[in-house]
Amino acid sequence: MNIVNKLVHKYLVPNRHRLLIIALGISLLGQNEASIAAVKDAIERPSEISTLGQRSVLLASAHVGKSLVAVGERGFILLSDDQAKSWRQVPSPISVTLTGVAFADEHTGYAIGHGGSVLGTTDGGESWKVLLNGNTLVESLLTDALLKDDQEAAETARFLMDDGPDKPFLDVLLISPEHLVVVGAYGFAFESLDGGQTWNSWMSRIDNPFGLHLYSVRKQGNRILIAGEQGFVALSNNNGDSFETIETPYEGSFFTAQLPDANQIVLAGLRGNTLVSEDNGANWKQLINPIPATITASLIDSDGQLVFANQAGLLLRLKNSTLVPVNQKPLPPLTFILEKSDGDVLALSINGAISLDSGSAK
Repeated sequence: MNIVNKLVHKYLVPNRHRLLIIALGISLLGQNEASIAAVKDAIERPSEISTLGQRSVLLASAHVGKSLVAVGERGFILLSDDQAKSWRQVPSPISVTLTGVAFADEHTGYAIGHGGSVLGTTDGGESWKVLLNGNTLVESLLTDALLKDDQEAAETARFLMDDGPDKPFLDVLLISPEHLVVVGAYGFAFESLDGGQTWNSWMSRIDNPFGLHLYSVRKQGNRILIAGEQGFVALSNNNGDSFETIETPYEGSFFTAQLPDANQIVLAGLRGNTLVSEDNGANWKQLINPIPATITASLIDSDGQLVFANQAGLLLRLKNSTLVPVNQKPLPPLTFILEKSDGDVLALSINGAISLDSGSAK
């Protein structure tokens, strides 16, 4: 039984609208036998070195010392030593799409992606090794469930094993050089305390019975926020030991989130919907966004100001509760943004990396 039929069978409710949303969300991830077989192969095949890397779909970037690293489709990993003026591809041990990257210091970093993949580097991104993939992940889940005599968890692990190692991780939170959290499709949420050598599931801590996709994980102080599809938001006030589900006035997907201060939460996503809470999710205010394009990424700049990017190729700044475009000429659809050391913004897109004036008032 494939993942679509399995979830429909397990979670069938007399609510056609909800069922349709679940089915559509699953279909967007391209679940079919051919794609599963392709992922099985790609998580074991090194990425090809190609001149197309810097013009391909790039999905995440991070600072590594004085350099920049970007990751994207086909397992591409790129480094720039001149603040994104030029890029060079480095070897990657897998060929699946990489969706996130984070560095703890100038040496230690992690990249995540499709196929339940987690990569690690200890030399500033010059070389990478596989720390986790969909095969080893489900084996770990099954072993843990059997040790705990948790039959439901064991059933889920067996189902995932039968269904194939194709489930993507979609965001990574790096708490220390050896402490990382990864979240992704179907409610996947895992933590490693030893640099990716062993993993613990957070899924029992998060009330997500429909296995909604988790797109963003953020930390500020003791708070950890997870946001995902169908308006799903979970907040921990104790460093992830437990989570409370937060109700929001929007039922569409949130693809990015920020925690600007001790009580504030910012969510943004489908059709440009952007929400702000000043009291940890008890109350919400919708920001004005004249451009109804999906917001895919956000950052808090060095001045503490919010910046967003959308699929219409626009960089947006928040001014007086309104999102205002920074660039007048639209770029290709944007996937990620990062503030560079010179204050400008590195914008990733479906056509590679672009450096932009940040639009800061300073």
